[in-house]
Amino acid sequence: MQKQIPNLPSQEAKLSNAAGVSVVELLVVMLIVAGLSTFALISFQRSSRTFRLTGATRNLSAYLEKARVNSVRRHGGANVVFNSTTSYTANIDFNGTGTLYARTITLPPGTTLSYRLPPATSSIDPSATPITITYDWRGRTSTTVLLTLTDSTGGITPSTVMVGPAGDLSTDSTVTGPATTPTPQNTSVTTTTAIKTMQ
Repeated sequence: MQKQIPNLPSQEAKLSNAAGVSVVELLVVMLIVAGLSTFALISFQRSSRTFRLTGATRNLSAYLEKARVNSVRRHGGANVVFNSTTSYTANIDFNGTGTLYARTITLPPGTTLSYRLPPATSSIDPSATPITITYDWRGRTSTTVLLTLTDSTGGITPSTVMVGPAGDLSTDSTVTGPATTPTPQNTSVTTTTAIKTMQ
């Protein structure tokens, strides 16, 4: 007895039945990936510029505060000079010997500096009109100065540091005019007004 093996039809691979990805589908996927990658790269670059600008603002605030503290400790004299749009110079007793040393701090590439004197609204170029913020023995300055750091590529919100006459620092604040002391409305108060008698 001989077993018969049934004849199975031969299966030949047909291209029309093959599963896979067409060239058009591959191009669509590549375009989507390229678009998302471009968007992510632009967002990363913008975030990087924002972090650089924020870091430069914090660094500027730190040097201004250090000059203020140094003036109080040394009874005046420390200052920060703004005479360029890309750098500033801090004259501080950095090593504690009692002598002021100049240290020039360069801003990150693409970052520029300007200032204004509130309530004025026009920005001043420090390379054309330099300004020096000097602190007295109480840590006070003679005027209010609003320093603005700007990214040259645009699309990034400028960052500000305001130095008040009391020597205080405010970061990213808006100054619309000088502060005034309110005057009392009723200065003539009699001694018997609103006093009840006890019984």
